[in-house]
Amino acid sequence: MKSVWKIVGLLLLGGLLTAACATPTPIVQTVIVESEVEVEVTREVEVEVEVVVEPTPIGGQLTLYACLFDPDKLAVIFETFKAQFGVDVTCLDMSSGEALERIRAESENPQGDVLFGTTNLSHVNLAVGDLTQPYKGSGWNQLPDGRIKDPDGYWTGFYYGVLGFACSPERLADIGAECPTSWADLLDPIYEGEIVIASPAASGTSYTVLSGLVQLMGEDEAFEWYAEFDKNVAQYTSSGSAPGKLAAAGEFAVGISFAHDIQVQQQKGLPVELTFPLEGTPFEIGGISIIKGAKNEAAAQAWVDHVFTPAFQRYHNDVANRIPVVDGVNLAEGTIGLTDVKLIDGYDPTEWAAVRDTLVARWQDEIGSKR
Repeated sequence: MKSVWKIVGLLLLGGLLTAACATPTPIVQTVIVESEVEVEVTREVEVEVEVVVEPTPIGGQLTLYACLFDPDKLAVIFETFKAQFGVDVTCLDMSSGEALERIRAESENPQGDVLFGTTNLSHVNLAVGDLTQPYKGSGWNQLPDGRIKDPDGYWTGFYYGVLGFACSPERLADIGAECPTSWADLLDPIYEGEIVIASPAASGTSYTVLSGLVQLMGEDEAFEWYAEFDKNVAQYTSSGSAPGKLAAAGEFAVGISFAHDIQVQQQKGLPVELTFPLEGTPFEIGGISIIKGAKNEAAAQAWVDHVFTPAFQRYHNDVANRIPVVDGVNLAEGTIGLTDVKLIDGYDPTEWAAVRDTLVARWQDEIGSKR
């Protein structure tokens, strides 16, 4: 009889083998080629077929805004991408607020190609301002409709993250306090001068806090809470990950950051505890979008597709603890998922992204301007 077999070829990209030793789990990009072969079958046999797959040449440069990873982890990803596409990648690290303002300022002559990560509030606002361009690539097409992606393809979410409290055991011992486990705890005068959080005007992480509290309490009540909370804040940073790092370094008792950033500090061996507010915590959708007028459009589209490959999603979760969105990529052991914490009822970061400027303006008027 005749049978049709599918032959599958796997290409393990070069460059990975040398880079892999720098990280706990090297990223492996798999390129699948399927071809139908008609053969006569007279008995059952096992056949191994090796198929040579050529890299996809694009060449040139690619500039990303926001970096998401430590430099050594980025190097592995960039080498993987270059091995397949021949593209040299440059990443300029910045917060979501900084990226939003920079892309707005460069709109007449874009200098970047892709906004890589940060909370989707920047992506939503950039799309509204006609500063990004739609691309319905492989990631967009494999994700379900809803809050995880823009219906017109202007941005696509490629990870989730939940907010938590980072605590320094040493600093807590010095002031005779416990690690807070609620939003109400953060108002205790025992934490005066011992809490660090980013400014919601500069950071998507901190805007996630602000919008989450408005969802939880109501707008006026949330700003009343923030006025009291401000008395305990030592400083407002521009980076959302900085508070977790500062607490892990023992410079402050409490830092408010995304759990994945706090876990990175724990994995570095730093003494830092992680807790979550009992009333509920908000979450982020980390997005990716192509900047309108990108000078390296083909490379930009290839990069957007790249972050939705199972290999990238696996690596991203393994080394950065962010929650994957691609089916079949499970959480690494120890990673905090959306179902592991109590989320604020009804919170949708995509909806809150649309009112970012209004809430931030009120925060600046009532809190930020009085510091």
